[in-house]
Amino acid sequence: MRHGALWVALLLGACAKPKEERVTLRDALTAEELPQPRGAATVRMDTSTYSAPSVRFIADFLEDPPVTLMLVALIAQAEDGGTWRFRMAVDEKFLKSKHATARIIPQTAIGSGLVVVDYQQPNRPAMMMDEGTLDLTVTGKQAKGEVRGKDGSVRATFQGPLTVECSVPPAWLSGAPAPVPASPDEGTVRVPDEALSTPQCRALADAFR
Repeated sequence: MRHGALWVALLLGACAKPKEERVTLRDALTAEELPQPRGAATVRMDTSTYSAPSVRFIADFLEDPPVTLMLVALIAQAEDGGTWRFRMAVDEKFLKSKHATARIIPQTAIGSGLVVVDYQQPNRPAMMMDEGTLDLTVTGKQAKGEVRGKDGSVRATFQGPLTVECSVPPAWLSGAPAPVPASPDEGTVRVPDEALSTPQCRALADAFR
């Protein structure tokens, strides 16, 4: 399976525009990327405040070839219906350092050290940041960070609990539900290990205690 195929499925599509880029609602919000209910994780941007249940650490274990795809994501919404989101790819080093700084890019597929950030105000097109950095630090089960523009100014801050979501090949999980295609065109499947019962997923959860 090509690694880029899964990143494309996880991340949003965009159309070109100078500086901050516009993305359509259909591209920006897929079935898995709808805003989460408001909760303990908080984002502050200018005069707007957004929230979500948690910052999410998401891992996909694939067998062919053997690889672990990992990202950190936050999908938050405001009381007025506005949304703010980021998707940041991380690698195994993040599990030990608990810190990552990523460069913001206006693209659909990303790799380690890169992040996609977008936000939307009610009744306005979604906007994608195209330059800047996102800094993330995890302490125990708490995540916090900030987004800076190219000029170094703070564009947004966020903090909240970190939760671990992990998916594995069906054979790894006894009594697993029907497998979900990870890449329909290539036939790769995985299932969510919601209880984090497999050694691989449990090790990830243990890294954030």
